[in-house]
Amino acid sequence: MITTTARATKTVLIVDDDKAIVRLLREALGLFRHQHAYKIETAADGADALAALHRDQFDLVLLDMYMPRMTGLELLAKMRHLKLQTPVLMLTGNDDTRTAADALASGIFAYIPKPFDLQHLEHLVSLAVSSRSSATS
Repeated sequence: MITTTARATKTVLIVDDDKAIVRLLREALGLFRHQHAYKIETAADGADALAALHRDQFDLVLLDMYMPRMTGLELLAKMRHLKLQTPVLMLTGNDDTRTAADALASGIFAYIPKPFDLQHLEHLVSLAVSSRSSATS
């Protein structure tokens, strides 16, 4: 007899203005082999993401640093003002250490430079959603 364990579904918001990155992240989340399955919502910038965050609860936000209308750091500040404790993985193609320090000081879970290693990303996603589970239980 074969038994299968249902994987818990976690809701992830991917916020990036680069459609290719959004597609890559969506595909990667579908391939990850840890204990969670993912329901994914996307936003093209911080303003759209803020609207999504008002509408729904998320277990994780994958957030680009630089976008039109509202940057990742601006969205992060608004999330903290709203007391949202959702773990955030900040993604960026910029290797500015000052900006990375600002992001980390804002309480993000991790800072991930692009191009990112998918194994590393999988590990961080698993840790971030697990930290969310243990913080809310």
